[in-house]
Amino acid sequence: MAELDIVICVAFDHRSDPVGLERFKSCICHCEFVDVALEVSGTFDMIVQGKVETLSAYTEQMDRIRPQLSAFVTRIETNFVSKRTQRQHVAEKCIWVPCVGGRRRIEVGMIDKVIAEGDYMRLYIGDWTCLIHSTIRALRKQLDVRHIQLHRSSIVRIDFIERLLHRDRRWIARLRDGSHQPVAKSHVSDVLDLIAHEPSKDERVPTKSRVLVDVPRQANEYQMQATH
Repeated sequence: MAELDIVICVAFDHRSDPVGLERFKSCICHCEFVDVALEVSGTFDMIVQGKVETLSAYTEQMDRIRPQLSAFVTRIETNFVSKRTQRQHVAEKCIWVPCVGGRRRIEVGMIDKVIAEGDYMRLYIGDWTCLIHSTIRALRKQLDVRHIQLHRSSIVRIDFIERLLHRDRRWIARLRDGSHQPVAKSHVSDVLDLIAHEPSKDERVPTKSRVLVDVPRQANEYQMQATH
Protein backbone atom coordinates (compact mmCIF):
# COMPACT_ATOMS: atom_id res chain seq x y z
CA MET A 1 0.00 0.00 0.00
CA ALA A 2 1.31 3.46 -0.93
CA GLU A 3 2.06 5.74 1.99
CA LEU A 4 1.52 9.47 2.29
CA ASP A 5 4.62 11.56 2.97
CA ILE A 6 3.82 14.41 5.34
CA VAL A 7 5.75 17.53 6.34
CA ILE A 8 4.33 19.38 9.36
CA CYS A 9 5.51 22.84 10.42
CA VAL A 10 4.84 23.73 14.05
CA ALA A 11 5.11 27.01 15.98
CA PHE A 12 5.08 26.58 19.76
CA ASP A 13 3.52 28.83 22.38
CA HIS A 14 6.58 29.90 24.37
CA ARG A 15 4.35 31.31 27.11
CA SER A 16 3.22 27.80 28.00
CA ASP A 17 4.70 25.63 30.75
CA PRO A 18 8.32 24.94 29.68
CA VAL A 19 8.42 21.49 31.28
CA GLY A 20 5.20 20.48 29.60
CA LEU A 21 6.43 21.90 26.28
CA GLU A 22 9.62 19.82 26.42
CA ARG A 23 7.58 16.70 27.16
CA PHE A 24 5.35 17.47 24.20
CA LYS A 25 8.39 17.85 21.92
CA SER A 26 9.65 14.48 23.12
CA CYS A 27 6.21 13.01 22.43
CA ILE A 28 6.36 14.30 18.85
CA CYS A 29 9.82 12.80 18.28
CA HIS A 30 8.64 9.38 19.48
CA CYS A 31 5.37 9.41 17.58
CA GLU A 32 5.05 6.24 15.48
CA PHE A 33 4.54 8.03 12.15
CA VAL A 34 7.41 10.53 12.61
CA ASP A 35 10.66 9.83 10.74
CA VAL A 36 12.49 13.12 11.34
CA ALA A 37 11.88 16.04 13.72
CA LEU A 38 13.98 19.19 13.33
CA GLU A 39 14.00 22.12 15.74
CA VAL A 40 14.51 25.26 13.66
CA SER A 41 14.49 29.04 13.97
CA GLY A 42 12.25 31.35 11.97
CA THR A 43 8.50 31.35 11.42
CA PHE A 44 8.23 27.84 12.88
CA ASP A 45 10.00 26.09 15.74
CA MET A 46 9.87 22.50 14.52
CA ILE A 47 9.55 20.73 11.18
CA VAL A 48 8.34 17.15 11.30
CA GLN A 49 8.51 14.66 8.45
CA GLY A 50 6.78 11.31 8.51
CA LYS A 51 4.56 8.76 6.77
CA VAL A 52 1.00 7.56 7.24
CA GLU A 53 -0.95 4.93 5.35
CA THR A 54 -4.05 7.04 4.73
CA LEU A 55 -5.41 10.52 5.32
CA SER A 56 -7.84 9.15 7.90
CA ALA A 57 -4.91 7.59 9.79
CA TYR A 58 -3.24 11.01 9.91
CA THR A 59 -6.45 12.64 11.17
CA GLU A 60 -6.75 9.98 13.85
CA GLN A 61 -3.19 10.61 15.02
CA MET A 62 -3.78 14.36 15.22
CA ASP A 63 -7.03 13.89 17.16
CA ARG A 64 -5.13 11.95 19.81
CA ILE A 65 -2.90 14.93 20.59
CA ARG A 66 -5.54 17.63 20.13
CA PRO A 67 -5.41 18.74 23.81
CA GLN A 68 -1.60 19.10 23.66
CA LEU A 69 -1.84 21.04 20.40
CA SER A 70 -4.24 23.48 22.04
CA ALA A 71 -1.95 23.89 25.05
CA PHE A 72 1.46 24.20 23.37
CA VAL A 73 0.99 25.14 19.71
CA THR A 74 0.06 28.51 18.22
CA ARG A 75 0.31 27.55 14.56
CA ILE A 76 0.53 24.33 12.59
CA GLU A 77 0.71 23.70 8.84
CA THR A 78 0.47 20.29 7.22
CA ASN A 79 1.90 19.59 3.76
CA PHE A 80 1.58 16.40 1.75
CA VAL A 81 4.60 15.60 -0.42
CA SER A 82 3.54 15.11 -4.05
CA LYS A 83 6.99 14.65 -5.59
CA ARG A 84 10.45 13.92 -4.24
CA THR A 85 13.59 14.77 -6.22
CA GLN A 86 16.93 13.51 -4.99
CA ARG A 87 20.26 14.88 -6.12
CA GLN A 88 22.30 12.42 -8.12
CA HIS A 89 25.91 12.30 -7.01
CA VAL A 90 28.26 11.73 -9.93
CA ALA A 91 31.59 10.23 -9.00
CA GLU A 92 34.55 12.47 -9.82
CA LYS A 93 36.91 11.05 -12.44
CA CYS A 94 40.23 10.13 -10.88
CA ILE A 95 43.64 8.92 -11.92
CA TRP A 96 46.39 7.25 -9.90
CA VAL A 97 49.83 8.82 -10.06
CA PRO A 98 53.18 7.81 -8.55
CA CYS A 99 54.33 9.42 -5.32
CA VAL A 100 56.89 8.73 -2.62
CA GLY A 101 56.15 5.31 -1.20
CA GLY A 102 53.45 4.30 -3.66
CA ARG A 103 50.68 5.86 -5.71
CA ARG A 104 48.30 8.74 -5.05
CA ARG A 105 44.68 9.14 -6.15
CA ILE A 106 44.05 12.50 -7.87
CA GLU A 107 40.69 13.91 -8.94
CA VAL A 108 41.10 15.18 -12.49
CA GLY A 109 39.45 18.48 -11.59
CA MET A 110 42.45 19.24 -9.36
CA ILE A 111 44.94 19.02 -12.24
CA ASP A 112 45.93 22.55 -13.30
CA LYS A 113 48.08 21.64 -16.29
CA VAL A 114 49.99 18.83 -17.98
CA ILE A 115 53.33 19.48 -19.69
CA ALA A 116 55.19 16.90 -21.78
CA GLU A 117 58.77 16.11 -20.80
CA GLY A 118 60.18 13.61 -23.28
CA ASP A 119 58.40 10.28 -22.83
CA TYR A 120 56.81 11.51 -19.61
CA MET A 121 54.02 13.89 -18.67
CA ARG A 122 54.39 16.26 -15.72
CA LEU A 123 51.15 16.90 -13.86
CA TYR A 124 50.75 20.11 -11.88
CA ILE A 125 48.33 19.93 -8.96
CA GLY A 126 48.59 23.16 -6.98
CA ASP A 127 52.12 23.34 -5.58
CA TRP A 128 52.72 19.62 -6.14
CA THR A 129 53.93 17.97 -9.35
CA CYS A 130 54.66 14.45 -10.49
CA LEU A 131 55.86 12.61 -13.59
CA ILE A 132 53.93 9.78 -15.20
CA HIS A 133 54.91 7.63 -18.15
CA SER A 134 52.22 8.37 -20.71
CA THR A 135 51.39 10.33 -23.85
CA ILE A 136 49.39 13.52 -24.29
CA ARG A 137 46.77 11.62 -26.28
CA ALA A 138 46.35 8.89 -23.66
CA LEU A 139 46.24 11.38 -20.80
CA ARG A 140 43.75 13.61 -22.62
CA LYS A 141 41.29 10.71 -22.65
CA GLN A 142 41.58 10.39 -18.87
CA LEU A 143 40.75 14.07 -18.29
CA ASP A 144 37.36 15.68 -18.88
CA VAL A 145 35.70 18.69 -20.52
CA ARG A 146 37.25 21.05 -17.97
CA HIS A 147 40.60 20.63 -19.72
CA ILE A 148 41.68 21.75 -23.17
CA GLN A 149 44.77 20.94 -25.21
CA LEU A 150 46.77 24.03 -26.19
CA HIS A 151 49.70 22.36 -27.90
CA ARG A 152 51.02 18.90 -28.66
CA SER A 153 52.97 19.20 -25.42
CA SER A 154 50.45 20.84 -23.08
CA ILE A 155 46.96 20.50 -21.63
CA VAL A 156 45.47 22.98 -19.16
CA ARG A 157 42.33 23.24 -17.09
CA ILE A 158 40.14 25.89 -18.69
CA ASP A 159 39.70 28.03 -15.58
CA PHE A 160 43.48 27.95 -15.05
CA ILE A 161 43.90 30.18 -18.12
CA GLU A 162 44.09 33.79 -16.99
CA ARG A 163 44.56 35.58 -20.32
CA LEU A 164 45.10 34.89 -24.03
CA LEU A 165 47.78 37.05 -25.63
CA HIS A 166 48.30 37.59 -29.36
CA ARG A 167 51.90 38.46 -30.18
CA ASP A 168 53.73 38.26 -33.51
CA ARG A 169 50.85 36.36 -35.13
CA ARG A 170 50.90 33.74 -32.38
CA TRP A 171 48.54 33.02 -29.51
CA ILE A 172 49.94 32.51 -26.03
CA ALA A 173 48.01 31.49 -22.91
CA ARG A 174 49.06 33.10 -19.66
CA LEU A 175 48.18 30.80 -16.79
CA ARG A 176 47.25 31.61 -13.21
CA ASP A 177 50.64 30.45 -11.92
CA GLY A 178 52.32 33.15 -14.05
CA SER A 179 53.65 30.76 -16.70
CA HIS A 180 52.96 31.03 -20.43
CA GLN A 181 52.05 28.26 -22.85
CA PRO A 182 51.91 28.61 -26.65
CA VAL A 183 48.68 27.77 -28.44
CA ALA A 184 49.33 25.70 -31.56
CA LYS A 185 47.64 26.82 -34.79
CA SER A 186 45.78 23.52 -34.89
CA HIS A 187 44.18 24.31 -31.52
CA VAL A 188 43.52 28.04 -31.96
CA SER A 189 39.98 27.56 -33.26
CA ASP A 190 39.05 25.31 -30.31
CA VAL A 191 40.42 27.80 -27.79
CA LEU A 192 38.76 30.82 -29.41
CA ASP A 193 35.49 28.94 -29.71
CA LEU A 194 35.69 28.25 -26.00
CA ILE A 195 36.17 31.95 -25.26
CA ALA A 196 33.38 32.97 -27.64
CA HIS A 197 30.89 30.79 -25.75
CA GLU A 198 31.79 32.09 -22.30
CA PRO A 199 28.91 33.81 -20.45
CA SER A 200 28.70 37.56 -21.03
CA LYS A 201 29.40 40.17 -18.38
CA ASP A 202 25.66 40.78 -18.16
CA GLU A 203 25.37 37.36 -16.55
CA ARG A 204 27.61 38.61 -13.72
CA VAL A 205 30.25 35.92 -14.04
CA PRO A 206 33.12 36.55 -11.59
CA THR A 207 36.13 38.06 -13.36
CA LYS A 208 38.51 35.44 -11.98
CA SER A 209 36.57 32.68 -13.77
CA ARG A 210 36.68 34.43 -17.15
CA VAL A 211 39.46 34.29 -19.74
CA LEU A 212 40.63 37.71 -20.93
CA VAL A 213 41.77 38.12 -24.52
CA ASP A 214 44.50 40.63 -25.36
CA VAL A 215 44.53 41.26 -29.13
CA PRO A 216 46.49 43.99 -30.99
CA ARG A 217 44.51 46.64 -32.86
CA GLN A 218 45.67 45.59 -36.33
CA ALA A 219 43.44 43.11 -38.11
CA ASN A 220 44.74 39.65 -38.85
CA GLU A 221 43.48 36.19 -39.61
CA TYR A 222 43.16 35.23 -35.95
CA GLN A 223 41.12 38.30 -35.12
CA MET A 224 38.75 37.22 -37.86
CA GLN A 225 38.39 33.84 -36.16
CA ALA A 226 37.72 35.50 -32.81
CA THR A 227 34.88 37.62 -34.18
CA HIS A 228 33.03 34.83 -35.98
